[in-house]
Amino acid sequence: MISPVRIAGPILLLVAALTGQHAAPKFDVVSIRPVPENAPLILKDSNFTPVLPGGQFDDPRSTLYSMIAFAYHVQDPVIQLVGLPKWARSQEYAVKAKPAEGFPMLSPAENREQVRLMMRAMLEDRFHLQLHIETRQERVYHLEVAKGGPKIKEVDPPVPPAKAGLDVVMGDSRGRIRGRKAAMADLASALSSFLNRRVIDRTGLAGYYDFDVRWTALETPEGPPTIGGLGAEAVGLFFANFESLTGLRVTNAVGPVEFWVVDHVDLPTAN
Repeated sequence: MISPVRIAGPILLLVAALTGQHAAPKFDVVSIRPVPENAPLILKDSNFTPVLPGGQFDDPRSTLYSMIAFAYHVQDPVIQLVGLPKWARSQEYAVKAKPAEGFPMLSPAENREQVRLMMRAMLEDRFHLQLHIETRQERVYHLEVAKGGPKIKEVDPPVPPAKAGLDVVMGDSRGRIRGRKAAMADLASALSSFLNRRVIDRTGLAGYYDFDVRWTALETPEGPPTIGGLGAEAVGLFFANFESLTGLRVTNAVGPVEFWVVDHVDLPTAN
């Protein structure tokens, strides 16, 4: 059973389309084990995915926050996923789950969508998750093409198993955005996390792009800019440089934003 979505209209139709006309698929075997705070770190490279062929999910370090974001395909969970307790973002779990024998071999995209559905059922069963979707009118940003056109390089799309990559590092003294075969949706999502406001792609650019743009604050009479920080200075520095370096711009707007609101959740039941 899928967690309830208490809203009418297009959103409900979208969720119904995702779940299909039949009973939602479920994992047959699920193991959820808390990761101790002093456990050795595990580095995940850019190609890591917890979704395996045959409808399996295997992640040695996953939070409830990240599991919900994956299961419900929340594009910008920092902004759009609300109502979680603190532990849901900090406590990590080693999660292994697989369906019953006879699960069909699907294409990677189809397999991933089936795993999303099974994750929803697992979250409801093991974490007693209940949530609903709300659409609110909020302040947003639009990512648009600036006058003169984009200054970033369009490239061929990534060929599996290679994936697109996008790194954003910003502070009050400097910033850098590096994309490798990145789509504009990836850039908008990354900027949403930094700007703490939903960024909606309105560029109309459907391709993939390579870019590496950097900026640094000007030195003042008091000396070079300080290192670190992520406040108003960092945001101002971003807006002062982003358009001239990329040929793209971020503008203020108001628009609908979907929120996944958690109504209830518990620590996971025992294996």
